[in-house]
Amino acid sequence: MLKRLLVLDGVVCVCRFQDDGTIIDMAGMLPEDTAQRLAQFAQWYRRMVSGNTDLFSLFSQMGGWTPSRGWVVRGTNMTVCGMGNLACMLDNEASINEILSALDEAARS
Repeated sequence: MLKRLLVLDGVVCVCRFQDDGTIIDMAGMLPEDTAQRLAQFAQWYRRMVSGNTDLFSLFSQMGGWTPSRGWVVRGTNMTVCGMGNLACMLDNEASINEILSALDEAARS
């Protein structure tokens, strides 16, 4: 599953992590300690996004926001994104829509 995501243009690393942020699987070109930090960040960020979407749904009285399905953080040169217990690091030139679609499919399988 991870190798199918890794072959998408611009993807540097993909990891699947447990609820405590430890890596289950990893594929890509990041050192293991950096990938572990990515997984811990992704686990923490997923929880934060879930809490924020719950609040937004409550305050806006608009349905369809929960449960949150994913997140994206874009830096100067790289982007990290996640869905479920998957996190991905990619170049900013990568097709984010294609990668998010593939992540969504992989997170559901």
